Amino acid sequence: MVRAIALSIALLVGVGTLIPLATEYAEAGTKKTRKYKKKKVRTWRGVKPYSKRWWQLYRAQERRKKARREAIARRQRSLRLRQLRLARARQAAEARERVIAAAPAPKAPVAKRSVVMPSGESAPKSWQADSANPSEVRFKVDNGRGGDAGSAAITVVGPAMGETVTSGRNRTVGGVATTSLRREVINQMIRENGWVVNDYQKEIGGKPVYVVVAQSQAPGGRVQSRMFYFTESNGRIYSVATNSSAETAEKVAEETEKVIRSLQSPGRVQQASRD
Repeated sequence: MVRAIALSIALLVGVGTLIPLATEYAEAGTKKTRKYKKKKVRTWRGVKPYSKRWWQLYRAQERRKKARREAIARRQRSLRLRQLRLARARQAAEARERVIAAAPAPKAPVAKRSVVMPSGESAPKSWQADSANPSEVRFKVDNGRGGDAGSAAITVVGPAMGETVTSGRNRTVGGVATTSLRREVINQMIRENGWVVNDYQKEIGGKPVYVVVAQSQAPGGRVQSRMFYFTESNGRIYSVATNSSAETAEKVAEETEKVIRSLQSPGRVQQASRD
């Protein structure tokens, strides 16, 4: 019994030893061994490795390497900081441009400028030019408080055809019948949804002036006063048409008569401007 147990143990030990050996020798190819590269020792001519002088030179070399690495790191940090600052400045500039683009553009103040009237004279200082062309000059009349009292347009109707007649039925301005002038005003009022109220003749500056009084509907339902003055001067017939509210009609009429005097007597416009 003991002999059988001993033989079994011996057999198991033998099998356990043979299997690894058989497996190792049965693998294909040659077995490669790893070779470790020996670190090269830094040497200096005439200096024994790992001597006192060798360690001094080695530490000095390591200090130089460390200083170079720190200098490179400082340059890199400085470059990154500069890039960050430039990026922030670019973002701030883009934000300002977006704000400026989104904001409404400020309206430039309209400069008051005097415009030459068809007679060749300057308009009174209380009149500011609205638009101008060779045949018509439009003005806004200042009410003296920074607002507009009304507007007016000075137009050359045409050349005078004869003398101005103020008596009888054959009343004319520069040879043009007043009935023809009144008809032109009526046609204009029809186009502008207005109506003629009255017409009469008066003297302004010692010369006869034909006046047509009309009215028109203003926005909001208010009635606007419309006045049309016709006068002859230097061989031409002028028309001065005004448009104002009922409250400022008298102010606009006074300013208009100043302009008519200047048309009739060139050179007096400066005096009218001072008045």
